Amino acid sequence: MSATLNSCASSSQATGAQNEPSAFKYSKVQKLLADKAFKLSTENNPISALKFTADPAVLVYKDTVYIYGTNDTQQVEATQGEADNSYNRINTLNVYSSKDLVNWTDCGIVKVAGRSGNGGAALWANNSWAPAIAAKTINGVDKFFLYFADSANGIGVLSADSPTGPFTDPIGKALISRSTPNTNGVHWLFDPAVIVDDDGNGYLYYGGGVKDDNAHPKSARCVALNDDMISIKGTPVEIDAPWLFEDSGINKMGNKYYYSYCANWASRDGATGNEVPPTAVIAYMTSENPLGPFTYQGYTLKNPGSYFGPWGNNHHWIFQFNGKWYIAYHTQVVEKQIGLLKGGYRNVFIDEFKVNEDGSWPIQNGTKAGCKQIKAFNPYEKVPAATMHSSVHMVISENQAVFATEKNGYIRISKADFSKGASKIEVKVAEGSKKGTLKVCLDNMNGDALLGTVNINGAGTAEANLTLPAGGNTERDLFFVFDGDFAIEEWEIKE
Repeated sequence: MSATLNSCASSSQATGAQNEPSAFKYSKVQKLLADKAFKLSTENNPISALKFTADPAVLVYKDTVYIYGTNDTQQVEATQGEADNSYNRINTLNVYSSKDLVNWTDCGIVKVAGRSGNGGAALWANNSWAPAIAAKTINGVDKFFLYFADSANGIGVLSADSPTGPFTDPIGKALISRSTPNTNGVHWLFDPAVIVDDDGNGYLYYGGGVKDDNAHPKSARCVALNDDMISIKGTPVEIDAPWLFEDSGINKMGNKYYYSYCANWASRDGATGNEVPPTAVIAYMTSENPLGPFTYQGYTLKNPGSYFGPWGNNHHWIFQFNGKWYIAYHTQVVEKQIGLLKGGYRNVFIDEFKVNEDGSWPIQNGTKAGCKQIKAFNPYEKVPAATMHSSVHMVISENQAVFATEKNGYIRISKADFSKGASKIEVKVAEGSKKGTLKVCLDNMNGDALLGTVNINGAGTAEANLTLPAGGNTERDLFFVFDGDFAIEEWEIKE
């Protein structure tokens, strides 16, 4: 089986004229997100508010950052937010990409666990939680490896020839299972992390949970991978991470290997010594060897509840891009914005990650402002319509087309580079579209700086001439304002 990128199927309600049903459907959850989830122009977090996504795994490939995460939207659709997240309905992963860390393309979903008959590639698996991602050149060809947790009972692996798939199951079974040597002591067999070292060797980290000893659960493992990245080499090694709960992470900075994890929730009353992190923070250890032994150093990210209010589990991925370090993690901010009755539904945030001169990790800041945009957005290429900094009254369809739930719904692109001018825009309009207008504006959605208006008359290619205001800053926020019953798939501005 192979897994291709498709977004979640939607249902029930429709936009458009009341006497003529629209071809573009959306669920109650999508409507809530479209209308109530928001971020200000000064806020770059979450990376997307149109879906719930958790447990971020990050791949930097060439000039692009890819994020893969647990698709919490599936669980919200099942519970309608009236029950806490139990994760049992989740069998797909969300994927996003960005070149500037502020404007993100929703690349759809990977159908991973296929035991329920949903078309997922791993026919043996029920769930897809907390992924890990790596790229490696094998026989001169770049290959991509997506690791995932089948609930808390095993680690699977999918492979692909591109970061967005299609992904296939190369081994037809779990890579790590209860029968894997030195794994019986792992309470929760999940939360993988992976690294490809400078010499091309790969290493996998996994595990979590507490049985008897809160201070030393000894339920984390690390193991070398064979050159194929889909089989293990040797016997997994125990990591004695103090107060471990879940969420393995691995990084190399200089010549040191940093193993990071989420500390557990057990009481620290009576605990003494230097190896006692606060509850549910991201703690870390270091080693001179990727397989340890690791030495405890401290903690670096507080629980998101410390920064934003809603408390829940803590999951992270630390990565380097364009010479800077960043940390991706999840929060429960959006579920509160849209008024869900119950919780545990998460969205991905990114902030800069500070490293001290001696290599130690200070306590980081979690912010809604997020990280800075690292470069201006390029509008002079075909841009998927599901690319945005933020939006209001917008939905992404199962085919990655974008449409409005209300008149004057809009998409915002942050800091587009118009230094080459703007003479025309071409828009690919989705099948099922009827009539409407798409206004192209600068700076805001009110049309104060209207570049042009695209008249929509059904599916196909629509275009309009543009007039760029003379003078002023060439890096401007770009708005697409929707009025009518249509969806767009991509757009491109001509010089």
